[in-house]
Amino acid sequence: MSSLGVYFGYNVISIVETKGRKLINKITIPKSAISGSELEEKVPDEIKIVALLKNELRKNKIDVKEATLCLSGKDLIIRTFEIPVLPANELPAAIGFEVKKYIPFKVEELVYDFQVKLDKISRRNLVLFIGIKKEDLDKYFSIFNQLNIKPATIEYSAFSILRFIQLTRMLSSGVAGIITIDFEEENEANFTILENGFPLFSRDITLTGRPDEFTSATTIKPEVLSDKLKTEIRISLDYYDRKFPTKNIENTFFICSENYRSTLDSTIKDIGLTAHFIETSKFIDMSGAFSISLIKGYGCSLYKIIKTPLKIDLLSARTKAKLSKEALAEGGISLFLSGIKVSIGSVMLGLLMCLGIFLFNYYRIAPLKRELATIVSLRPKVVTINPETRYSELENIRLEYKKKIEELNTLLKGRLYLADYLYIIPKILPDGLWLSNFNMKKSEDTIELKIDGSVNLGDSNKELAAVNAFVAKLKETPIFANFFKEINIVYIERSQFGDATVTTFSISCRGKGKI
Repeated sequence: MSSLGVYFGYNVISIVETKGRKLINKITIPKSAISGSELEEKVPDEIKIVALLKNELRKNKIDVKEATLCLSGKDLIIRTFEIPVLPANELPAAIGFEVKKYIPFKVEELVYDFQVKLDKISRRNLVLFIGIKKEDLDKYFSIFNQLNIKPATIEYSAFSILRFIQLTRMLSSGVAGIITIDFEEENEANFTILENGFPLFSRDITLTGRPDEFTSATTIKPEVLSDKLKTEIRISLDYYDRKFPTKNIENTFFICSENYRSTLDSTIKDIGLTAHFIETSKFIDMSGAFSISLIKGYGCSLYKIIKTPLKIDLLSARTKAKLSKEALAEGGISLFLSGIKVSIGSVMLGLLMCLGIFLFNYYRIAPLKRELATIVSLRPKVVTINPETRYSELENIRLEYKKKIEELNTLLKGRLYLADYLYIIPKILPDGLWLSNFNMKKSEDTIELKIDGSVNLGDSNKELAAVNAFVAKLKETPIFANFFKEINIVYIERSQFGDATVTTFSISCRGKGKI
């Protein structure tokens, strides 16, 4: 059974399918394809990503029900800090309090997980904390739900690299640094320092000013990017030395393209470190250009067969947070009930008071009931109405008849006359485009018409142009556009129809007023 790893990076989305440790499929989707002109600009990015992923998975015949997701540092909060040694049941509260110093928003806005390691020298707990905003995590879950793929786990991409490092058997015990860099693909370099496999320090280094500037990074000389990297590594090492003065780095491993090894080797020597470059081609059969994103995707696809000392899993943390919230609500009710003490004397007194009130009311109401029975018996008999019917019931019958009459009037007055608006649609349909469904929704003052259809011209660009031309003609037709002021494309995607691949679409037309 194959495994799937999906990496969402700065500039690319990488998908890697493996069977055991063997690479079967590799896919790289530039994020520029998401914001390109092929899709309608008003379509949300999430829908575009789902459409692109569906197309690539179908094209490469990848059919899996589960995948491992790894995210870049731009989506995550990664912090390492120390706290005193505490009992296990006090750790979550202490970490939740401590982490407030390191994040610019509320802890309640995060889904997070942590791992604790005891530092035997300082006799303090070293905490690795990873969190993600709930809205960002929900976005990724929405994407995978639409792909009908269940996330097996969610992890930090720099930690996915650790599985690949473990595969090489180059990482031994002690303190080691790992630097991953790709000058040609990603805007992010990862610098991680480990002690016996546990991260002491982790930092994402942005090579250019903004993530979107990296599209032109291939025009920047490697020496310039290398100088930027050297500066950032120096800053990172200064911080690390202040925080862990007794933990000296013994080895530094580089994962990078062979084209830049000489430049990086001199850079590392200037800093005072010894660089060991990992020959990725010896461990992954990856034809084509070097790609750090594919290595990250490959590392996370090995989630089930290569275990690391790290136990952090944001997927499990999300599930635990939901269960904890439900348990807290139930616990609050139980706590409230547990505080109530029952006294037998008080119960008996309450029952006697209720009985006394009931008897008192009975003797007061009994004469009125007899008088009411006499009045009812004297009422004239009507065949269609039960003589025992009360006035309130008669009033309800009158109101029901009135309501039915009003509904009939509404149906007669509010009928939709659509012939004048819909007869024009067949006249403006482009060749090769056909409609499959009309759906009309009407509220108090708004009418929405949804038009679904497909187009098959043998060329995706021509099919996209045909859909846009159809929308343009709807907007240009006076009798249609004068009422339906808002005409927008809901989605456009490629679908399989028999042996042919066609473009399917949905158009929403909104209008206010009465037809």
